[in-house]
This record gives sequence, C-alpha cells and structure tokens, in this order.
Amino acid sequence: MYDILKDQEDDMLFPVSADISVAALDPQPDDLWLFTDPIAKELYTRQNKLDQLQEDILRYAMCNGRWAANDLKFFGEVQRLLRDKTIIPKGTLGYRSPHPTVYRAVGESAFEIAGRKFHFEIGNDLVFEPWLARVSTPSSASPARIGKFRAVTKFCLCGDAFPRASMLCDKALEILRQTLRS
Repeated sequence: MYDILKDQEDDMLFPVSADISVAALDPQPDDLWLFTDPIAKELYTRQNKLDQLQEDILRYAMCNGRWAANDLKFFGEVQRLLRDKTIIPKGTLGYRSPHPTVYRAVGESAFEIAGRKFHFEIGNDLVFEPWLARVSTPSSASPARIGKFRAVTKFCLCGDAFPRASMLCDKALEILRQTLRS
C-alpha cells in the first residue's frame, strides 16, 4: 500500500488532520466524506476535481450511497484505538480514494470486525480499504490495510486503480460487493 505526505502536496503546509476523531459522533452511513481526509477533499476542491472524487467514492467505496456495516465498525474501532492512544494520525493519507487518513501504531493491539481479529504491531500503518480494493485482493478480509506503506506523490481514484471495474454495470458491481458479505 502507498500513502502521500500531506505537507508535500502543492508545496503547502497543512495542520495534521484526520478523517476520524475520538470526539466524532456515531458515523452516519450516508456521510460521503466519512473516510476522506480533510486535506484530500481540499486538494480535490482546489483542482476542480471534487465531483470526480464524489462519483468515485459513491461507485467504488460506498454501497448504494451508504457505507457497509463493516466499514462503520472499522470507524468505531479506529475511534477506540485513538482513545486508547494505541494509534495516532501519521500525517499522511491513503493514495487511493476515498483518500483516508493513515494511522501509525504506537502500541501493539488488535481490532475486531465481523468476528475476526486483526493484529498489528508498533510501527505498522493502518488505513481504510474501500470495498473495490478488498474484492480485488482476495487475502484482504478487513476494511483496513495494515503494514508498512511506501510514499508516493500522486492521488489515484479507485476507478483508475482498478480500470476493469469501470467497464462493469451496476448489477455486476453489486455482485462483486456481495462477495465481501459471504
């Protein structure tokens, strides 16, 4: 997985921000920007490409305009890990849309989603993984990618990262989404 340093984009310095905070209320399943780092949204706005990001999130990250139950569970687990001070915002964002905040593990721990435990170690990075990326990587059973990430300098929309998906009709995309539920 790759991430992008926030302060290298457009040669501007941004304050450290995150898509998820300890103080956030319960996540709203229809909140388009739930897993988008505020800096990513600002950068797309400046490039007059926010509509492209919105369309990509709706088609390749959300399911019928809503976040899946496991995505919302991941949101809650990140809040818990932030509260426990087990993870902190790394200062980077995921290179692939919805461009979520990347978190760095400062303690060993685990989180549970759909009855499965996912462990991480000190120094690992954690980031939200959209459904299209999970379906394209059969070994990925979690809405999170865990590991050591390499830095890149360019954003990538999910539709561009997985170009064959853009050729599929809505029915075929729904069938792909259902493979995550089984």
